[in-house]
Amino acid sequence: MMSEFALDQEFFSSDALHNENLSVVHDFITKSWIDYGVLIIPKYGIVDFLELIEKLPLKYRQRWLTAVEYGKKFELDRDWWEFSKYEDFTDLCSMSAHFKTGFANDGTCFVLSGGIECKIACEKTGFELLGAGMCSESLNFGKSVELSRSDIWGYKSAAEIWESRFKSLAQFSKKIVIIDRYFFQNIWEAAERNTNKNSMINFFNFLSKTGKKHHIKIISYGGNKDSDFHAGVFNYFRKNVVKVPALNKSLESWELSSVQEGFFQGESHDRLIGFDRHLCQIGNGMRIFGPAPHPRATFSAKYDYNNELSQRESISRKSVLWRETS
Repeated sequence: MMSEFALDQEFFSSDALHNENLSVVHDFITKSWIDYGVLIIPKYGIVDFLELIEKLPLKYRQRWLTAVEYGKKFELDRDWWEFSKYEDFTDLCSMSAHFKTGFANDGTCFVLSGGIECKIACEKTGFELLGAGMCSESLNFGKSVELSRSDIWGYKSAAEIWESRFKSLAQFSKKIVIIDRYFFQNIWEAAERNTNKNSMINFFNFLSKTGKKHHIKIISYGGNKDSDFHAGVFNYFRKNVVKVPALNKSLESWELSSVQEGFFQGESHDRLIGFDRHLCQIGNGMRIFGPAPHPRATFSAKYDYNNELSQRESISRKSVLWRETS
């Protein structure tokens, strides 16, 4: 769902960025970056990036600095790229292995598009290049916006749902918080059936394939401390995730927290997954990662500007029935 994008240094010389009466380019890129984007930059390139921001009109600099602070970033172990040095757009599409959207100086994009217009896209790779003045017509960012607001159909498999909605969020996040009243119930039922075909196993299997380590926190209702419910959930999680090297490799730390049912009836009726500061609200909760078909689920994703997730975490601590940690 997140759009991986990149700029080159020549982008910052674009006329559209230096017209003090034209804010649309600054607004689109900085807000889209925070809400739906991951900036791909060269290793240690953030220093150059900040210097380039200093050359922009003063009235727009803070918007870019805010995006640098809150937007997701990922460094590639290579030097800066210049889009104008590529022979043609086909040659530039080789960068699709690293990012899918490039924002360039209008002149550069016009030349690479074959002198047609300041945008061009490759249907095969999904790679697109847009001039600064055309940035708001990005197909990939448009798709991110659409996915962030559209329901999840019941016939979609867990793998399809993960690939389209969650993979990139997990890939570029360190902390994941799940708040789902019924998640522990689903785990306990899976334990009683002695099956590993369930939403929890699928979720951690997908997570392990990102190659990253995450801090995982799950808040659900799992009965009282030392109850059969408590033992069933914890033992199943320990046996099927913690003790499985292929899945455990994705865990930097983990916490299971059973809280009183009143917390879900009042403070957190919605079923949520938080990826750092991005918040996904899912009508069916973690059930979407179980076997299809499942009921159609409402879905929305947004940047957590108001720290809603951390507030819910804090409130949940007042209702803890039991907690297990790594």
